[in-house]
Amino acid sequence: MSEPKRDRPLAAIVLAAGQGKRMGAAVPKVLIETCGWAMVEHVLEAAAPLGAHPTVIVYGHGGESVRAALAGRDLLFAEQPEQRGTGHAVQCGLPALGLFDGDVVILCGDTPLLSHEVLRTLVDDHRASGRTLSVLSADLDDPGSLGRVVRGPDGEFVAIREAADASADELALREINTGVIVVDARALGAALHALRPDNQQGELYLTDVPEILLEGVSDAQDGEGPRVGVVRCDDPGAALGVNRPAELLEATAQLRRRLLERHAAAGVIIEDPATTVVDAGVEIGAGTTLRPFTSIAKGARIGKNCTLGPHVAVGPGSTLADRVRVGAHSELRGVTIEAGVRILGPARLVGAVIGSGAWLSPGVVSEGSADGRIVIGERAHIGAGAVLVAPLTVGAEARVGQGKVVTHDVGAPASTENSKHA
Repeated sequence: MSEPKRDRPLAAIVLAAGQGKRMGAAVPKVLIETCGWAMVEHVLEAAAPLGAHPTVIVYGHGGESVRAALAGRDLLFAEQPEQRGTGHAVQCGLPALGLFDGDVVILCGDTPLLSHEVLRTLVDDHRASGRTLSVLSADLDDPGSLGRVVRGPDGEFVAIREAADASADELALREINTGVIVVDARALGAALHALRPDNQQGELYLTDVPEILLEGVSDAQDGEGPRVGVVRCDDPGAALGVNRPAELLEATAQLRRRLLERHAAAGVIIEDPATTVVDAGVEIGAGTTLRPFTSIAKGARIGKNCTLGPHVAVGPGSTLADRVRVGAHSELRGVTIEAGVRILGPARLVGAVIGSGAWLSPGVVSEGSADGRIVIGERAHIGAGAVLVAPLTVGAEARVGQGKVVTHDVGAPASTENSKHA
């Protein structure tokens, strides 16, 4: 048996070259968003805890937009100029790793339900076993067009058979290839050179690599050679590649539920999961309550012991500190709200900074922007129906009367109670 290789370096190749014609989208398939992130971003976030470095993105259709969408991340990019199969895509990506000596995890950029827990189990099992290549598999009730894992009488891995090339007996198998493998980089390079387009699609299949490595075992004079095995996961979502709008719908539903469950496990109270939407990349503190029909967009940060809703939409770029209360039918976009603020709702607050302890009565509207912010000081009181127009500062403890349209600064502790227009 091969020695464990727990300390070997790990790199990653993410296949992101698909055009996605069946999705009918104007952007490359991997950039289609679900729960606030592009599909490929979900994959990268799942892989991040593995610490794989370098990570190569293999792009094809719409390559410039893929690079632009992932700008700022520590990634390498490789182009697949023509679509000749998954094996060809890895052939295009492997040279970007240079002289890397270690294991490579190969991922598909259209599998947004892939979790870091599943990937960690795969990599840990692969390293502990000392295998040359490990395939991640899952059991599905209806495998459809997915490749089947073929095993021998002893239960050992024999091959991955694509559905288009499978026999009737093989199509009856329920164990499928998820498209994720971990493989020794040097063995991968040698096997890629041996790929041939001898299949119904006339493509170079990455799924032929395990069988090629097994043939190397039989050719070895000492009977020892590459070891290939399968790690079966319990999460069928790991195999859900998105190729059609209906599959995106299914993935989104599962992701939304998974995201809510993670927040609930961290102490967030979600009164009605069926009507609550929280994007990926959202932070919510323990003890916060989300009432029905609340939505929180990617990048928003909510503190502890807040109450939002019902019917509250928190947009991108919004930060709420602890103990903030936002009443019904309110929209927050690009706001920073300090601790203890009360927004009674309905309200529409855009581009505002609201100091701690401030009180906003029902119907307040702020019209700020990146070029003109609205600043409301600590413990200020904004009357019902007031409209605040940027650029504007309302001082600490100042009062703005009901129904006022405020277009100039209000100093503390000045009041607009007795003026027709402030």
